[in-house]
Amino acid sequence: MKKLLIYTLCLLLIIPVHYASEDVVSISYKMLDYALAVDEKSAIGFMDDELAAQLKGKLAPVFIQLKMFGGDYMGAKGEKLYEKSGLRVVEIGMNFSKMKFIQRTAFNEEGKMTGLVYMPGVIVETEVLPENLKEENISFYANEKYPLDGKITTPKEGEVLAGIVLVHGSGPNDMDETIGVNKPFADLAYGLASKGFAVLRYDKRTLTHGAEMAKAEDYIYLTIDEETTNDAAAAVEFLSKKLGDDKKILLLGHSMGAMLASYIGSKTDSIDGYILMAGTPQKLWELIIDQNKRALNEMEEKPENMKDFIKTEDIKANNLANLSDDEALKEENSVFTMSAWYLRHMDNIDAVALHMQDMKPVLVLQGEKDRQVTMKDFELFKQGLEEHRDAKFISYPALNHVFGEYKGDEVPFMELMNKEYMQKTPVPKEVTDDIAAWISERL
Repeated sequence: MKKLLIYTLCLLLIIPVHYASEDVVSISYKMLDYALAVDEKSAIGFMDDELAAQLKGKLAPVFIQLKMFGGDYMGAKGEKLYEKSGLRVVEIGMNFSKMKFIQRTAFNEEGKMTGLVYMPGVIVETEVLPENLKEENISFYANEKYPLDGKITTPKEGEVLAGIVLVHGSGPNDMDETIGVNKPFADLAYGLASKGFAVLRYDKRTLTHGAEMAKAEDYIYLTIDEETTNDAAAAVEFLSKKLGDDKKILLLGHSMGAMLASYIGSKTDSIDGYILMAGTPQKLWELIIDQNKRALNEMEEKPENMKDFIKTEDIKANNLANLSDDEALKEENSVFTMSAWYLRHMDNIDAVALHMQDMKPVLVLQGEKDRQVTMKDFELFKQGLEEHRDAKFISYPALNHVFGEYKGDEVPFMELMNKEYMQKTPVPKEVTDDIAAWISERL
């Protein structure tokens, strides 16, 4: 890519690729070597004709971004091999001086690589289920082409009081919403299940089926519905049917999941209330511009023309509503590399208006040390829901975007993933206590 990109909630690079049959771990390490060497030619040599033609000229920019954001490469650390949805998956930790990444490769039964993802993070072991809880593995779908794996966590003994569906933020999140070394959705599931609730969490469609989605003919028409909201509504329906009509279902959204909560509610009649964690009623591109400006202001060495780039993207974003369908599909009209078609669809979602329309209970939670979604967004929700008959607002002075209490000096925005989220900061009991008490008052 010719411009420096400051990504919003995570740096995500998804590339569907195929390889000849070979030991999957060895192939994964070869791809790591090619990435570090920015050796697109060798990588292309492993691909079939179709994908070689599709990805030629696109791999090198991805590899360059790794080094641009990461800095000096310090070596591989951590390796994981597992099966998921009929695929063999290899994860390798990549340590750079400024940032840590995971390279995730997926292989089919013939040993062909079907997916390649680079994302910020480190290899983290699975959380241990508390002894007082039990979990059931589930599978459901909004589109039968894209089944999703998930878990329902419940207390081993006692009555289930209500159901809670957890909806992730942006990016191809797993069911634990792993961010750095933290797993806030596992923390919430265990904490809330210990309070008597059935908690459903699931792997996001873009995590499990990202490569298939990218190759689909209708990919250019992708909206937030196909990425997030249809699956979230299906998860709500699944849990509602499982628990029965006498149990209320709450939707808990984090970050973008909170931003979209009321829109998800417009797609199902089975939601009885919302918990919004680190959400915003702003348009997505408005939030991204805020984040880019924040990051730029903190940089000692400011990238050339970055200020002008942000201004240009702002102008394009403000023109989204004026684009024709054909214009919205053109790459030249993308904003911060995101499709104008995708953003234009999101611009038509008014989170506050939808909450005011359905008037279902809303609990808005915010960490006061959140650098990504700030107290500005919290105040915007308070203003917008001022006339709501059942809206409650709680902020936590010590908590950040993943609702953890980071111990250390404030880090630059661009180093949140590499430093702040690399410190283990579980969601505190205070948060799950507040959520449980709020729900119980409405049962």
